[in-house]
Amino acid sequence: MDETLLDNLYKIKKKDLKTAVNVLDNAFSEDSMWKEVFNDEDKNRVLTEVMVRFCLKYGNVFSTSDNLEGVMAISPHDKDMTTLRVIRSGAFFLSMKIASESKIMKVLSNAVEEAKKSLNLGPYIHLLIMGVSQEFQGKGFGGKLLRAVIEKAEIERKAIYLETQKEENVSLYEKYGFSVKKKIILPEPLNLPMWLMVRDAK
Repeated sequence: MDETLLDNLYKIKKKDLKTAVNVLDNAFSEDSMWKEVFNDEDKNRVLTEVMVRFCLKYGNVFSTSDNLEGVMAISPHDKDMTTLRVIRSGAFFLSMKIASESKIMKVLSNAVEEAKKSLNLGPYIHLLIMGVSQEFQGKGFGGKLLRAVIEKAEIERKAIYLETQKEENVSLYEKYGFSVKKKIILPEPLNLPMWLMVRDAK
């Protein structure tokens, strides 16, 4: 079988977990929407680790190389991040650290899920989180990750779904064939816009 672009990426293993979380934490340090929800920086990091652990168990986590310049976590459409799956991914005690914010997070995730359901996506790959360390931004590492997941989606004839809270990311993703399917305003306390974007199955 021919080598794919994903084969040329570095597959994150459990031993790389902390470094991968550091990379994503660094990538989003300036603009995480969760800063509005959490009252301390550490909780931002905890949520990132919960997502990475979840994808290590139920999806895949890749980096541009074993230097971990950028990290991308993906999961299949039929694996929602339920409490049981969070526990099975080894993130139960972590998730307890953000339990006091769980009510707000539930309201926010319900709003997103409701909007996503109306898109009638069919089978898709969920690009849960992707980021490049600030020192490596603008050097093509994000594109390398995106091209790999796009190739995977085309081989599998699936759509790719993602959410972004940054308007400047919208045009970046559009260059890779994504389009905005819905724009929502997240409920209180955020009141922030979120763009639901899809690259349709080819």
